[in-house]
Amino acid sequence: MTVRPINNQFAGMRANPIDLDGQSHHPKVWHLPTWKQGDDTTRIAVLREIASRAGADPRMATLAVNILRKNGIQPRDYKGQAQALLKWVQHNVYYINEPSERLQDPTYTLKVMYGDCDDMALLLASLYEACRLEWRYVLSGKVNGKHARWIEGEKLPKNGRWSHIYLLVGYPPFQPQKWQFAEPTLRGVDLGWDIIQAMDKGQSILPEMGQVEEGVLRLDKSKQLERKERRQKMFKKIKEKLEIENLIADALIVSVTTVVTGILANSLKGFFKK
Repeated sequence: MTVRPINNQFAGMRANPIDLDGQSHHPKVWHLPTWKQGDDTTRIAVLREIASRAGADPRMATLAVNILRKNGIQPRDYKGQAQALLKWVQHNVYYINEPSERLQDPTYTLKVMYGDCDDMALLLASLYEACRLEWRYVLSGKVNGKHARWIEGEKLPKNGRWSHIYLLVGYPPFQPQKWQFAEPTLRGVDLGWDIIQAMDKGQSILPEMGQVEEGVLRLDKSKQLERKERRQKMFKKIKEKLEIENLIADALIVSVTTVVTGILANSLKGFFKK
């Protein structure tokens, strides 16, 4: 069951269907021409409606349970469930940017296995929804020039310039006592890892936030310098070794040349004596 907008709208925002599979299939991707004109609370409401309705699809619950069983997660191990579903999205969905804002139905993302940060957040949210794990969207970017985040449900700060979206997941179900961040677009980061905390520690992470290569975790500056020094020492040793080998080779050439010259001289001397 593909999520379909009611009267071509999600949370009151117009959503134009893009039919990818012909007339016999329901639309699975929407282009939102007024996306940037809406406010952040409206955009988050659109995303929540899509994820909540996709999470109610029994097929999403079946997928979630299959992932949990494959990873040996026991029933009522809610932290284990949140972590296993996060890791599955990280390692199976290919992160890619898009030319303009499109929203993929989570079932379509499962078909093509790629998407940008909002598509991956939608998929992970729908998997959490299918397991009855509480979740919230998280926006990260800058407020008044400083790194900041906004969690769905909190008061929205003024002058926020958001460039990334991920999740906050709570457990146990119904009355969550603990909440942890869930970053689906970066492979290798665990449940609880947060982009803003990492950046506050001096780590460079995402290109969307004016950082380095996509999906590459870099060490802090002290560790980068340490690696650089190790590489320089290694290259110095290689250079010294090559210089020694070149000196030995030159010496051998000189020795061989001397011997050959001596032999030729003796041969010529004997020839002229005759």
